[in-house]
Amino acid sequence: MDGPPARSRDALVFSVLDSEIRLAILDALYDRTVVPGPFSGETSYSSIREAVGIDDSGRFNYHLDRLTDEFVIKFGDAYRLTERGREIVRLRRTGTLTEDPRVAPKRIDSSCYLCGERVEVFYANGFVVTRCPSCSGAVDTEIFPTGTLSALPYPPSGVDGIDIETVFERVHQRYMCVYRAMARGFCPTCGHDVHVTLPRRENARGEPDLLRHVTHDGLVVLACTHCGQHRVTNPLSATDDRDPMADYFIDRAVDPGWDRLATALSWDVDRRADGMVFETDDAVRFVVDEELDVTRES
Repeated sequence: MDGPPARSRDALVFSVLDSEIRLAILDALYDRTVVPGPFSGETSYSSIREAVGIDDSGRFNYHLDRLTDEFVIKFGDAYRLTERGREIVRLRRTGTLTEDPRVAPKRIDSSCYLCGERVEVFYANGFVVTRCPSCSGAVDTEIFPTGTLSALPYPPSGVDGIDIETVFERVHQRYMCVYRAMARGFCPTCGHDVHVTLPRRENARGEPDLLRHVTHDGLVVLACTHCGQHRVTNPLSATDDRDPMADYFIDRAVDPGWDRLATALSWDVDRRADGMVFETDDAVRFVVDEELDVTRES
């Protein structure tokens, strides 16, 4: 008779964290060895135990030993976190695992790239959502309301005590960095390779419609081949840190973030068999091929 399946290494590692005392030990180590500076060094056994507040040395040692090697390293009589331990504390402090705040919609001084109306921004279910109250938007899914122009995942810590206009600016700045990395062929989350796709809505080869939830034609899909992270964005804003787009945006004082994304999304686009052609408001044409190389025609 077969017994229960063997626990994977991932399951075993996560099981070590199933203790308030062990989480408190990680927090205490983080506050003493990471917060003061990236290479601040180790801290003593007594300092950790005092911070955690466990009088029973046997009980404290049991929990500290369970963390050692995987999440904590001992150097002589002192301790410090492994990078894995630091990542666990940082993830917990983002609130992603446990918090679910809501920020009500607020009109801000930025414009819809489809109709020019002022947009509104709100936070719910872990997403910063930018929405136009006057048109149908560019995202067609029941997950987000009609009029949605962008929806970007963002940790709860990023909205805690921060006004939504600042959140709006920061989230689009953040994702410009993500898009730039992925457009260069690597995933900023896991470091693996990224595949670029210029989807065809007609699906002549029976492929899945990667753009089924968006209504804008000038978009590409950036997908990590390892962790599966998918991002949909405009190819010109994803390449805004290199020429010819860097020159174009800088010359016209178009700031990184929402302004560059919205500007590029407002341009007319012609989809071709081997790429896309965008025409700007001042009659400049940019050609994007399937390798995400951009050339300027005029």
